[in-house]
Amino acid sequence: MKWYGTCYDAVMLRPGLLTLLLAFPALSQTTAITNVNVVDVVRGDVRAGQTVLVSNGKIEAIGAAASVAIPSGAKRIAGDGRFLIPGLWDMHVHLRSDQARPNIRMPEDNAPMLDLFLPNGIVGIREMGGDLSDEVLSWREEIRKGILTGPKILTAGRKLDNEPPAWAGSLGVKNAQEAREGVRQMKQVGADFIKVYFRRTPPEVLRAVVDEAHKNNLKVTGHKPSNMSIQEFFETGIDGMEHSQYLATTDRDEYDKMTREAAKREGTAWAMDGTESAARLLAMQDDAEGAKVWKLMADRKFWVTPTLAVAANVMQTSGKDFDQDERKRYFTPGMWATWDSKSSFRRPIQGRALTLREVSNKRWDALMVAAYKMGVPMILGTDCGANNNYTMPGFSIHEEMQAIVKAGLTPADALRMATINPAKWRGDAETTGTIEKGKVADLVLLRSNPLENIRHTQEIDAVLQNGKVYARQDLDNMLKRAEESSARHRAK
Repeated sequence: MKWYGTCYDAVMLRPGLLTLLLAFPALSQTTAITNVNVVDVVRGDVRAGQTVLVSNGKIEAIGAAASVAIPSGAKRIAGDGRFLIPGLWDMHVHLRSDQARPNIRMPEDNAPMLDLFLPNGIVGIREMGGDLSDEVLSWREEIRKGILTGPKILTAGRKLDNEPPAWAGSLGVKNAQEAREGVRQMKQVGADFIKVYFRRTPPEVLRAVVDEAHKNNLKVTGHKPSNMSIQEFFETGIDGMEHSQYLATTDRDEYDKMTREAAKREGTAWAMDGTESAARLLAMQDDAEGAKVWKLMADRKFWVTPTLAVAANVMQTSGKDFDQDERKRYFTPGMWATWDSKSSFRRPIQGRALTLREVSNKRWDALMVAAYKMGVPMILGTDCGANNNYTMPGFSIHEEMQAIVKAGLTPADALRMATINPAKWRGDAETTGTIEKGKVADLVLLRSNPLENIRHTQEIDAVLQNGKVYARQDLDNMLKRAEESSARHRAK
């Protein structure tokens, strides 16, 4: 049975999809969104009473109703005072299998989740690598060709890691030569960028990854190895990093001393565990040093993906019974099991470790706000997918934007991280990421103003992807397909 990006083979098992695709207007047809409030994510304000013309997948005209002539035969969408924002991007997504069962691949559990992005206003995702890289590359191409509905996909292919790697599907490398070869392999298979996940590695290995990637016109992002200070990590020339926890800064010599001690104790009964290192890092935090590092990051356009919401989800301290969550119906039992604290490899944090994690999360949130206000560029990603407890693809982007605002930034800041900033990271801000004439028509129509309350990003009436209109009924049909797929799995 052939698997595709949004579920099973479209002709054999998805007759509803074929009907849905035939119902969409051709991209050559002009669509006019009338009397709509256009949200300017750069300026952080609203232009009221606008008409937006879309043709051939792009914004053909935008302006006050009296100044925009609507061609006869154009499809009209009544804005009626609604709010139009650029399409959202989730820049940290995982399509992968269960870490607790690394020998069992789960493409059939991941495929239906691609139906959850467009209904949540997400027109594109950056997939961060896993054991399903072949399937992800195939889904990416099927979506690009218009055969499948789903988000545009950028993918790292397989992550680069130590040998043996921490995650199934990652490429383990032992030295600089193998690191370069790993980059070339990912370039050859069609990866869009490189993701690194080194837990500990000599700096020359990471520098080799960065150098080889840049020779191949690929950006590099990922985790900071624990043996490197943030200063040393930045100096490798890497383009950015995932998770704002790594913005925590200490005196460089103090950090090096701690890592040398940790190396000496490794493999002993008194090895330095995560709880001890977390306590030390909290005690060693140096805000003055942080300001120096963040200034360098801002000047070089070093991109950070905060991923705030997932940190709270992984701690599993909300007390919420997720088995009663109405969204459970969209996920297969296999996917849900990767989040269940009784069966997943991530168990609830307890005791002193939990106390430290709660304090650390608050510190990381504050550091994210401080770094952002100093000009460190940031993109929004949620770390959703298998294994990251109850961080649900599609829905998690709204939780992340709410977390960004709760931490101390504005709704406009959160929207920038999910729209224009991803476009800047991708290098296509001249053609997408904002609502302007000539840009790609990736748009989301909301019932209320997200600049007043970021929760309003969930009030979606329609989505346009490359100019193709997905009305609310179309979006609901996608959700229904995911639900039906999950039901089939439960029936097995």
